[in-house]
Parts: sequence; structure tokens; C-alpha cells
Amino acid sequence: MIKAVALIFGVALCVSCARAGGPGRAALSAGLAGLGGAAAASPAPLPDGAPGTYSAAPSLAGTQGASAPVPQAGRTLRVLSFNIREWTRDRDESGEYYWRKRMEAMRRMIEDVDPDVICLQEVLPPAGSYVPDGYHRVGVGVSHPIYVRDGLKASRHSFAIFWEACTVSGIRIVNVHSRWEKEIVERTVRQVNGQLTGRDIACGDWNTGLRSIESAGLRMQSARTLLGEPETDTFANFTKSESHGAIDHFFVNGVTPVSYRMLTDGYGVPRISDHWPILLDVELP
Repeated sequence: MIKAVALIFGVALCVSCARAGGPGRAALSAGLAGLGGAAAASPAPLPDGAPGTYSAAPSLAGTQGASAPVPQAGRTLRVLSFNIREWTRDRDESGEYYWRKRMEAMRRMIEDVDPDVICLQEVLPPAGSYVPDGYHRVGVGVSHPIYVRDGLKASRHSFAIFWEACTVSGIRIVNVHSRWEKEIVERTVRQVNGQLTGRDIACGDWNTGLRSIESAGLRMQSARTLLGEPETDTFANFTKSESHGAIDHFFVNGVTPVSYRMLTDGYGVPRISDHWPILLDVELP
């Protein structure tokens, strides 16, 4: 039932959220012409345990977020992962976390960091309409959609309750919004492993720490670990002070991470969400 509802709303949103134009990082877009690739035959998850390919990316340990090398346009792919927090939880117009204020801040943040791919979590209509012009939605999942810069070659693949996958510029990208229960973590990891092609990025709100994901057998490496970045708390809780640790992650397989950042600017509001956005640059194949 959940998948059926997601499919219906997802198809409607694909039509309503299509974008055109937008300058973006012109040097990259110019070299990757046209939206291409046919839709997958069936928007169903691959079976658990489907075979995948694993190849380790070279280590770049010691590179810190603040001093990471600046990626060169035309040679990198920039991916943003962000749990925007369901807007229905913040409907008080006088509140500092009113959802429309936060979504306007999200728009400013996206325009500022200028990603090529946007992986969002906890998206309910009409929150997706705040993604700036210049991006189009790839796939049919409703709560964890993927948006791609206009002009980049992209094709969608399978989606499930806890993830959605597409391919952009030769890299398979899986957007994850999972849960913390051991059996759900293991199920999500099995399905993500089944999506691997040899050049892969898996990102999102996993709702659990790195050790739990690695213990479940993910055949990918933490981009943060490869770059020597600390496991900083990514959960910006609105109402409580306790730490949940790093529960939003980037994992890579067969691609080289160049820089990683956690974005803690509120962009005009106290906190843009109850998760901090995270940003990764990788070398293009």
C-alpha cells in the first residue's frame, strides 16, 4: 500500500516539479549534454542479496573539510544530502522553525553550494517545490527524491520504502532514508549492495552510526573516513541537547572523494532542519 501511494504521488510530482534552465556550474553541464536514459521497467526494489561490485577508492586521509582542495568545474560531481524534516511537524507560522521559513532557507542553501545532484529525505508535498529552478526530479519515490541539474545525463532505477536509486554521469547514486532497528539496517544494506555497479555513491539519513552500517556488510567505504574527517554529530535536534552522533552519511565505491563538508549555516533561520546538510565532491569517471 505504501509503495502504491508513493508511486501515485511520485508520478504527479515528477510532472509538477520539472525544471528548466538555470546557470549552475556551467563548465560541468556543458560537457554533459542532455537528459538521457529510459525509465526502469518496474519501480520495484532489487531482491535482497543481489550481487554487487566492490572496489575501494584510494585514501585521501588527512584532508579536512575546512582546508579541502577546491574541486575544478568540469571534473567533479557535487552531491548534496539533506533531511529537510517533514513540514507537517512545523506549522506554527509564528515559530522560529516554521516550515516555509526553513524551506526558503533550503532554497538559499542550494543556490549557495550549487550541487549537481540533490538527495533529500522526509519530503512531503509541497516542500519539494522549494528546490530552485535548474533541477529536475529523477524517479518516482515521494519521501526521498533525487533532483539532478538540468543538462546532466540521468536515468532512474529502482525505489523502495527506504531508498531510491538513479545513475548520473556514469555514477549510480542511492538516496537512503532508513531506520535504526538492526533488521531494517541489514535489509537496507542488502538492497543498497544490490544496486552497486562499480562506480557508486550511497548517501542520506541512515538513522544509525557508521559502525552499525559497516557491521551489516555494506560493500562501500565511508567518504568521511577516506578524507580523514571526524564523525561529527549530524543531527541538529530542535528540542533536545543530547547527541545522536553522525547518522547522515556518504559512502563511495569505485569513485574518489575530493572534499566533504557539513553545512551548519542556518541561511537566515536558527536551524535549517533537525539534520545538518552534508556535501560531497567526487571525481567524475
